[in-house]
Amino acid sequence: MNNGPVDHEVLIVGSGIAGIGMGIELRKRDLHDFVMLEKAHDIGGTWRDHTYPGLTIDIPSLTFSWSFEQRPSWSSIWAPQPEMLDYLHHCVDKYGIRAHCRFGEEVVESRYDPGRNRWETRTAAGKTWTSRYLVNGSGYFAAPRMPDIEGLDRFEGQVVHPSRWPHDLELAGKRVAFIGTGATGIQLAPKLAPLAELLHVFQRTPAWLLPKPALAIPPLVQHLFRLMPGLQRALRLLVFLLMDVGFYRIYTNYPTVKWIPKLAARICRHHIEDNVADPDLVEKLTPNYTWGCKRPSFSADFYPMFNRKNVELVTDPITSLTPDAIETADGVKREIDVLICATGYAPFEKATLPTYPVYGRDGIDLREYWDTEHYQGYRGFVAHGYPNFFFIFGPYSIVGTSYFAMVEIAARHIVGCIEAARRAGSGYVEVSHRAQAAEWAEIQRLKPRSLFSAANCGPARTFYVDRFGDSPGFRPWLHPTSWWQSKRLNRRDFTFTPAGDPVTPGVAGRR
Repeated sequence: MNNGPVDHEVLIVGSGIAGIGMGIELRKRDLHDFVMLEKAHDIGGTWRDHTYPGLTIDIPSLTFSWSFEQRPSWSSIWAPQPEMLDYLHHCVDKYGIRAHCRFGEEVVESRYDPGRNRWETRTAAGKTWTSRYLVNGSGYFAAPRMPDIEGLDRFEGQVVHPSRWPHDLELAGKRVAFIGTGATGIQLAPKLAPLAELLHVFQRTPAWLLPKPALAIPPLVQHLFRLMPGLQRALRLLVFLLMDVGFYRIYTNYPTVKWIPKLAARICRHHIEDNVADPDLVEKLTPNYTWGCKRPSFSADFYPMFNRKNVELVTDPITSLTPDAIETADGVKREIDVLICATGYAPFEKATLPTYPVYGRDGIDLREYWDTEHYQGYRGFVAHGYPNFFFIFGPYSIVGTSYFAMVEIAARHIVGCIEAARRAGSGYVEVSHRAQAAEWAEIQRLKPRSLFSAANCGPARTFYVDRFGDSPGFRPWLHPTSWWQSKRLNRRDFTFTPAGDPVTPGVAGRR
């Protein structure tokens, strides 16, 4: 094998939380020859693109941050979007990441060249970047999902997805159709209700919502965090452990903690009854599936919104759009001026994970492989047949309840592989067929204990479950296990010289 010349040792795609975390880990480990390609013109990813009214973090900000870069000045347990974006800019500047960023570079394809042991990554502008290693950090919310509604292209009013929120949107005197009551809908819709003349909220599946107390962090507490950073770290660890052992465990070992979803559902039901006056609406807003099957969240203003005279909850399926109206299966036609599609994202679909073709050692697009042979890999960051290619968000990569924790673990794994390949003197690393197959078998063995297999999740129609019936987001081990694994690279699970064996469809075995 000839290690051909490269522009950079490492190329990272994306400058959101994943890309930033990867860059920080590289610099911390004295690996400085990397470049970060970003299609937009600034860093931030999700927290740059999403600026809709009401957007906040929906898990405690004490945990939704780097373990090594705590911020004592969070204004609230639920930090708002501007604070989150400011935090990311702070991290980029403090850790010297900005100099590695190349903005306006949208990746459209990447191919591995076995003869030169390098990745060739092409952008929309026609430039090709070469690198020894490629890291995909395009993220969890990179591909907005638009609703599949007949006549959408004929609608003459304004169509908006929250990920591209137009801040000049004027809703006064407007009739608004709002599709979606998931994590985005519950934050955004209540902010629009006082503005619109009419707000029709279309709900396919209700969500379980816990009460959301304001929980501002007083200046005195912020001051104490500055004086005693160990206090903040201790509180962060406590919250993290409670969420990991309690909340996350329902996804990985539901039978042992099924009392937690039952208790949460009772609290949520009381929350609905306490805030919604109409008994019929209470029933329509109450889910008929186990708490946790769809992303659970918190809200203080979503349910009270339905007591307003200008707000309507619609549960009949949408059938079509006309140039000026939206029609439902019961035959009702509602004239509207604006259509807001809070219809989420498509993380585990062929066109979105990753968002561009990645052709491996044998010329097979990773997206095609996953789309036909299940989403599978090794410890959520690497896949057999794709040497020197790593991903931050991949199959079974979510660990614990914080995206930041997942990124830290993946980045440590990746840098460990690069350092091992350097020591081997080959600049080549690939997870073995044996190791990937063994992990896949273990995941399938544990699958019956997951929430999605053991609980009543069918009515939820959750995006957590893919078309194979797998739940490829959640890693079926708790955070401490994954954290420990990321500290120790098991060299026996990797090849550091070209293996030469082709990618076999279904290498990890079909069920």
